[in-house]
Amino acid sequence: MNRLAARRFTQSASLLNGKSPRFVTTLKEASKPALEKSRPITKPIGLDSPILLNHKIGDTYSLTNIKEELFSSEAKERRQKKLDYEIKHSPFYETKSFRNTNGKIFTPPISFFKKDKAKYFPDFISTTLDGQQRSLYEILTGKVSIVRLYSTVSGEQCSHTYFKEEGKDFAGGDYTEFQSKYPKGQIIDINIPQNWMKGFFLGLSKSSIKKTIAPERHGKYFILPDHIFQYDVREKLYCDNMCSGYIYLLDHNGKIRWATSGYSNEEESALMWKCVKGLEKELNALST
Repeated sequence: MNRLAARRFTQSASLLNGKSPRFVTTLKEASKPALEKSRPITKPIGLDSPILLNHKIGDTYSLTNIKEELFSSEAKERRQKKLDYEIKHSPFYETKSFRNTNGKIFTPPISFFKKDKAKYFPDFISTTLDGQQRSLYEILTGKVSIVRLYSTVSGEQCSHTYFKEEGKDFAGGDYTEFQSKYPKGQIIDINIPQNWMKGFFLGLSKSSIKKTIAPERHGKYFILPDHIFQYDVREKLYCDNMCSGYIYLLDHNGKIRWATSGYSNEEESALMWKCVKGLEKELNALST
């Protein structure tokens, strides 16, 4: 009886102090309407510092005390925020947002960001298509990286449209021509299956995927478990709709210099390749 009275007193005090109960916030998240139009990117996106998301493939919890991870107030708050995120990002919400924007969750900046202003893409360790475990950052050295990030077939198809130039498919059978035209460039895939079951079947289809891309790209095709790429990181990268596909231009330090989403059009495709050339020029200047 005393506990019930105390609980009611606490709830009443929260309301008197102007604080809404947490379930009200959750309901607000659930009731948010789907995107009606794309969000423009006008300033750098990403993380304020380079962060390694995991130390090995199986990492889910951090390396702190397991009791704190499960029962601390900070851990409970993280779980609640994740629940809010998952409620808002229901399949209905994501599908409707994708359709409303034609996959264009955000539109790209008019040029690439200056290196001293740009923010970071996260580092991680995962298995590549050739069966090796690598970190993303270890393959960024000396290159301008065009990163494709997707979780679904629709997302893969969206991001692929940016690589079809002058009748060539740079992400497919014409990778050699891509290397010739952009000698400092490389294409990196980050495929994030939405759950362990899809990840299991993706693992079984590796041999089929290998046949569709150049052998030089097998060591740059990551299959990243969903639990490693957490919701808070997705929000900071603006890639929190898994129906769509995303492109990030990273410099050799892992900074996001340009980004886009959804299907390409002639103007955006030309802009992306112009940015790649500009970043290659910047990289060449560092070695002279």
